[in-house]
Amino acid sequence: MPIEMINQIKVMESYAFVAPMLFIMVHVLRPLLFIPVLLLCIAGGIVFGLLAGTIYSIIGLTISSILFYLIIHLLPAIEKRCKRLEEKLLGKQLSLNTIQIMLLRMLPFIHFHLLSFCIYKKSVSFTSYLRTTFLTVIPVACFYTTLGKTIQEISIYYAVPLVIMVLILAYLVRKKQVAIKWQTFFQQKTA
Repeated sequence: MPIEMINQIKVMESYAFVAPMLFIMVHVLRPLLFIPVLLLCIAGGIVFGLLAGTIYSIIGLTISSILFYLIIHLLPAIEKRCKRLEEKLLGKQLSLNTIQIMLLRMLPFIHFHLLSFCIYKKSVSFTSYLRTTFLTVIPVACFYTTLGKTIQEISIYYAVPLVIMVLILAYLVRKKQVAIKWQTFFQQKTA
C-alpha cells in the first residue's frame, strides 16, 4: 500500500473521532447559534446513522441541559426572566409532568430550554433534574434522528413532495408562534 494512501486512511480515522465531538459541541452551542433541536437531530441521522446519531444527540442535548441548569442555578436574574416567560407562555397555574414535557419536546416550535426550565422548577435536586432531562430527550433524539436516516434513504420522487409538505407545514406553524421582542424579554422590572 502506498504511503500516501496510508496517510489518507489515518486522516479519515482521526475524523471518525473528531466528527462526533464536533457534533456534540454544536448541540451544546445550539442555543447560542439559534439552531433548532430537530434540525441537529435530523442531521445526526443523516451523517452518523440511526444508532450513533441518536446517542450523540442524547449526549449533546443532555450536556446542553446541564449547562442550562448551571446557568439558571448561578444567575438568579435569568431564572426570574425564565419564570416570567414561562408564565407568559404557559400560564401561572400550569405545572407540566414528565410525560407532557416529553411530548412537548417533540414539537419543533416549543422552546427546548423553556421546557428545561419547567424541569428545573419541579426538580428537588440536580440528580432529579438530570434524570428527568435524560428521559425527556430520548424520544426527541430517537424520532428526529430516525427521520434524518429515513430522509437519507428515501427516493427523490418521494423526497421532493415530502420536503415541500414539510416546508408548507413549517410555514403554517410559523404563523401561529408567539414572538417575544428582545427588549421585552430582557426588560428590567421596576418595583
